[in-house]
Amino acid sequence: MIIEQSRRALRALLFATTVMGSGAALAAGAPAAPEPSTINSDVAADTAGATNQIGDIVVTATRRETMLQSTPVAVSVIGEEFRRTQNVITTRDLAGQIPGLYTTPSGITPLTNTFFIRGIGNSDPIFDPTVGVYIDDVYLARAINGLSDLTDVERVEVLRGPQGTLFGANSAGGAIRYVTRTPTDTFEANGDIGYGNYNAVNTHGYVAGGLLPGLLDGSVAIAHDQHDGYTWNPSQKDHVNDQNSTGGRIKLVLTPSSTLKATLTADGTIDHSQAAQYSATTYNATDPALSGLGAITGGTLYAPTAFSRYQPNVSYAGRYGINRSHSGGITGRIDYILDPHLSLHSISALRGFNQAPVNYNNDGQNRLPYDAAQPHAVDLSDNYITYRQHQFTQELQLQGNWDRFDFTGGLYYLFENFSSNRIGYVTGLPASNTALPAAPFDQIADTRSRNYSAYLQGDYHLTDTLTLTAGGRYIIERRSFSFAGVNDDLDGNPIDPTLHPQVLTGGAIPSLGVNVAATQINFNNAAVLNARTWRNFTPKAGLSYQVTPTVFVFADYAKGFDAGGFNNRALNLATALPYDPETVNTYEAGLKTDWFDHRLRINATGFYNDYSNLQTAVSAFSPISGTYVSTRGNAPSAHTDGFELETAAQPTHALSLAFNVTYLQTRYDDYAAPALGTVPAYSYTGHQFPGQPKLQYFASATWAIPVGRYGTLKLGASGNYETSYFSDALNTAQYRIPAHGFANAFVDFETGDHHWNFTLTARNLANAFYFTTLTPVGAGIKSGAYAGTLLLEGAQNPPRTVFFKVSYRY
Repeated sequence: MIIEQSRRALRALLFATTVMGSGAALAAGAPAAPEPSTINSDVAADTAGATNQIGDIVVTATRRETMLQSTPVAVSVIGEEFRRTQNVITTRDLAGQIPGLYTTPSGITPLTNTFFIRGIGNSDPIFDPTVGVYIDDVYLARAINGLSDLTDVERVEVLRGPQGTLFGANSAGGAIRYVTRTPTDTFEANGDIGYGNYNAVNTHGYVAGGLLPGLLDGSVAIAHDQHDGYTWNPSQKDHVNDQNSTGGRIKLVLTPSSTLKATLTADGTIDHSQAAQYSATTYNATDPALSGLGAITGGTLYAPTAFSRYQPNVSYAGRYGINRSHSGGITGRIDYILDPHLSLHSISALRGFNQAPVNYNNDGQNRLPYDAAQPHAVDLSDNYITYRQHQFTQELQLQGNWDRFDFTGGLYYLFENFSSNRIGYVTGLPASNTALPAAPFDQIADTRSRNYSAYLQGDYHLTDTLTLTAGGRYIIERRSFSFAGVNDDLDGNPIDPTLHPQVLTGGAIPSLGVNVAATQINFNNAAVLNARTWRNFTPKAGLSYQVTPTVFVFADYAKGFDAGGFNNRALNLATALPYDPETVNTYEAGLKTDWFDHRLRINATGFYNDYSNLQTAVSAFSPISGTYVSTRGNAPSAHTDGFELETAAQPTHALSLAFNVTYLQTRYDDYAAPALGTVPAYSYTGHQFPGQPKLQYFASATWAIPVGRYGTLKLGASGNYETSYFSDALNTAQYRIPAHGFANAFVDFETGDHHWNFTLTARNLANAFYFTTLTPVGAGIKSGAYAGTLLLEGAQNPPRTVFFKVSYRY
């Protein structure tokens, strides 16, 4: 089945290649391949008013410099011009605009985000990412604090499909690469400052140049981004979900000879933005009048007497969202040319973050009395967390080229220590009017990981136009896991087991007003399944063919690997279990074409991803308790398939256009289990993955108007649209997110000397809102006029924003 699917995809694309190749050759008159250009042709807006052609650009998606249109990887590049006119601050601002890439427009904090590529990803940032994020080839092991301001980033490369050979573990879906600017002897300076609604203030600066001519160059970049809260909170009588982050990067480049270069980079970010506060709504299966309400505003959690009406972009969360995050790192890179055919590279990096604390709301509800037995106002679902992480990576890489053979190989080492202390104020809705809320549960974890890898990938040029690529990476992943669960009182203080032995046995503690479930007593996993080692080999093989100077085709097979781990969300010892690695086998074929003297670009890729051991929630046998439990584990199989279309056009000197389409089908092939002990049966087989729209569209247009010697005026508009998707694996109607889209626009004036830009950007022009996810908060309400009503919560997208910016470059 898999092989047949891949064959069909390859046949379709190869047939299209033959037809389009002939047409492109006739339309373009088979012109010579363009020279490297500074024009970023990934988004057509970048070329507006600059040339009649769409230029090619240099990328490093294969760990060596190649031209975008002749690189056998499905890759999109986001350049500086597009980011400036669209006011793109972090990669999250690209949501809905890059083929194959899905990310939510909001997250737990402004700098924490998760990515999906072709349906492959991980929505929980506490676990390993499935889409690898790299800054100057340094891997970021966690999605927490994984976003950064793009001030001195030269380009963002989004690589689709497994990158297991050249980039390693946890890049099974793909990779996002931030490539920062490298200073030279030439003095360079630029900066901008802007103001927008919600009191948004963004300011960025970059200075680079020679410090010791011919020997030492350096650069300094700094960024500050802030805005008031986007969301109104009636409980706190204030706007929440604000941003306040400051970051910077220093880079030094030492070039003692023509064959040796050493680069030292240090960066850091302080993020004191508020943690997320979500919006609330309701669902009632039997009474439509009780669906689509807002938050509880009267009574108790057992028997509410009043609800607010639902309003978009409103949260009733009772706790103030605290976030105190600090992150940064130091990277040393050495590049040494051994001879004209061989070069050696060393990349050493020490990175870390400290999020102490982050307190985010998970229900959208105010703190309310629980019931008659516990009139104390409690949180329904809230989290108070401390995260600490540090990592060290070392990569030694050898690159060579002899006659028809090019290769990249190396050794890689990663050490990571990730510690978390998560107090979950998850009281649950009361089952009776005399019930006590569940005691807050503190999950204290420490995970230590070591990754040892060796990799090699080579290109053999069978002819001047036909290239065979083959390679692989061997990975050893070792992990140790220390975990403890502690019951707290309602103020977040550990309950003393000598005074209240119920935390060791289960039972109510009336004096503290809490109940300890027998399945959630204090525990630790000392000497119990707390260390594992996994090994895997991830091969890659492919062919690429330069049909004509303007038509390039490729087809390949690659395997991706996501490391195994331990259940960092265990609620008892029996569920503190290891889970196995997840693998994906990908079959892909694509073509990259330029037409009509490089005025039209059409790139297309088809793919089939075959999942094994999908990491998710399952019922599994616990050797600790000898029973079946619900825990993080592995579902046997799933798949995704689809295609991506990227187009750009420059029909006139003044007009540039872009249009992108992503078609994605997802399916659980084997994800079911019968009732096992106390774990109920489930069956997700045949269902779609949650959070993945079937179709995504993006379109943009830019018109450049010369204003004599004064400069150039650009008018631009863009829009993105995605079809509906489900928030849950069962694909139930109440968790369907409707189809939605956004419209954006900008006006930009660049002076004739190219030093000044004045840019007005508007995003989400219609001020439209939608839930990015919907999640139930406990079971349904048990009593009163609202009995049977289910409380739902979810994050929503940012509102309409208007921003004016003045930029200067020397």
